[in-house]
Amino acid sequence: MTPSQESGGKRLARTKSARTLRQAKKARRRRGNGPLQVEARARLKVRRPDDLLAIVPYLIGFHPDEDLVAVFIKSGRVKLATRTDIPPESAGDELAEWIHALAKREWVDALALIAYSAASLPANRLLTRLMDRLSEHELTNVLYVGHGRWWSLTCGEECCPLTGTPYDLSSHPMSAAAVFAGLGARANRRELEASISGPAEAELPHLRDMAGDLLAELEPFDSGTAAGQLLVSIMDSAMADPSALDERNCLLLGLLTTDIYVRDLAWARISRNDAEDHVRLWGSVVSRVPPALAPAPLCLLGMAAWVSGHGALVNCCWERVSQVDPDYSMGKLLSDISQRGIPPSIWQEIKEDMQAELAADHPLLVG
Repeated sequence: MTPSQESGGKRLARTKSARTLRQAKKARRRRGNGPLQVEARARLKVRRPDDLLAIVPYLIGFHPDEDLVAVFIKSGRVKLATRTDIPPESAGDELAEWIHALAKREWVDALALIAYSAASLPANRLLTRLMDRLSEHELTNVLYVGHGRWWSLTCGEECCPLTGTPYDLSSHPMSAAAVFAGLGARANRRELEASISGPAEAELPHLRDMAGDLLAELEPFDSGTAAGQLLVSIMDSAMADPSALDERNCLLLGLLTTDIYVRDLAWARISRNDAEDHVRLWGSVVSRVPPALAPAPLCLLGMAAWVSGHGALVNCCWERVSQVDPDYSMGKLLSDISQRGIPPSIWQEIKEDMQAELAADHPLLVG
């Protein structure tokens, strides 16, 4: 098998998937089904500010420290949670416009804003500026969090003393409920980034040599059907038994998905029901392939993370893709999904269009 380049030739081009993304959103609007809906992976009732602080790490995937988090609420349920680095105060208007646009697009009822920072004065100035610019929205909570305490900008002294309110997430029942519901959170964003940074430098010579030997074994796979069959076989084995995803199979998946058609075949196999399994699968591959083979597995990990609601992991994936291969177009698609806050509720429509295109060439592989 000779790996295809990103330009793709007759393979399924990334531009088609980008077009499918636009078509799916237009179709949804034409049918008049109302706002795009993000289904929560677990239902946890938030009643007080400390409840919200306890659940935020599980909404964004890690425990924030110097971050601005916006939580978008519809009918009492979280539709979307976004995170950005604490920006300079001068960028407050631009940030408010972005939050406002997302809130209008998602038809939300209310917003919650939380600034996590060791520097209280800049964080409070930013929150005050956002409150002013977002005054047309109901702001259920606007919180500054720092030094193990929180302060509310939307309540009086009776609920928020001058010295702030201490909180301890390690003993909060909401944190335990989130873990019990299957949600997880890294200690910080740096830890999340490290989880997709790939193999240690010392392992790379061995992995490159092994990949070269495996590439020679793949030379007889001169058709998309044969390569796709091998991909499906490895993926099915790994889904049934994670221990089957050894170093050899991880490298094989990395090599196979350098072919655009085979990569998109793997992408089209992700569903809302098994997206978490795909996160684990492609996370394992990313941890065992050298940088030259990383773009496709990183993008497949990012797409699975998007479908399963791991927004912070999506961001980390496209950021690393931009480092190892800035021109890789599927990475740019991930970036677009993240920057525009596109919800995973449209995935099924995209998937159906992709499967139809894939099946036109190899119907036996698409199911």
